[in-house]
Amino acid sequence: MLGFSRVNPQALAYLQILAGALLLSTGSTVIKAAHLSAFELAGWRAVVITLFLIAAVRPSRQCWDRKLVPAALAHAVTTILFMVGNKLTSAATAIFLQYTAPVYLLALGPWLLKEPVTRRDVALVVLMVGGMLLLLTHPAAPSATATNPLLGGIVAAVCGVTWAFTTLTMRGLARIPDTGFQRSIAAVIVANIGLALVLLPIVGVPSSARPLDWLLVSYMGVLQLGSSFILIALGLRRVTALEGALLLLLEPVLNPLWAWWVHGEVPSRISMVGGVLILLATGLRAAFSASSMKAARR
Repeated sequence: MLGFSRVNPQALAYLQILAGALLLSTGSTVIKAAHLSAFELAGWRAVVITLFLIAAVRPSRQCWDRKLVPAALAHAVTTILFMVGNKLTSAATAIFLQYTAPVYLLALGPWLLKEPVTRRDVALVVLMVGGMLLLLTHPAAPSATATNPLLGGIVAAVCGVTWAFTTLTMRGLARIPDTGFQRSIAAVIVANIGLALVLLPIVGVPSSARPLDWLLVSYMGVLQLGSSFILIALGLRRVTALEGALLLLLEPVLNPLWAWWVHGEVPSRISMVGGVLILLATGLRAAFSASSMKAARR
């Protein structure tokens, strides 16, 4: 039997990212399967993921400083919005609208990162906005797993904004020499400690929770988010930015498929067109960014 030491590091990195994206893609389906509210899920999952990440990573003392606050706050708000959005609208709409984050990153680039916006960027924004409008103006019919699709779409669109801020702030932490990975994990821990402290006194222990619900909460904390974050962070160290971005597109592709298989959610054709436009723009942006980085190195 071949040991892990003989596995090609590049191939292992691909597998780590794909495994992480696969775990992330089950999020919407699990949220809809649990008989807990979005706030109950967020609060109790926060306890599990905090304990898991502290045990699995153990960030060093020097990682715990004020630099974590913006990333932790953005991550916490994104978590709440994603939970609420998935309870209200279809999995496809929720995940596709979260992936509009590059629209806001491009808009914020000149202000926060001093990066100019090119004509190509504008074209990508038009593609994404077009997909976003299709999703928001043609919501799915209400169902047991999507009780208020229009409101859920709006919440998911706002989640795209907060995810953009999460991406920016996490990227800043990850670039800190030596402690970047541990600081990113520390920010997630701080975010979840905050969620637990704020939400648990409000929601308490749900009396209607089934054993399956607690199993789903544990799965989300340990595997769906905790392990996936570690796998993706490890894999991204050995692949190019383009490879990482394209491999992570597995999440929004599989997300609606899990919801269809488990809950019978069938996105409308218009929703799928909107999602394709958003994913196409995301993939193109990753390709263009990688091309620009190569040109800058020459």
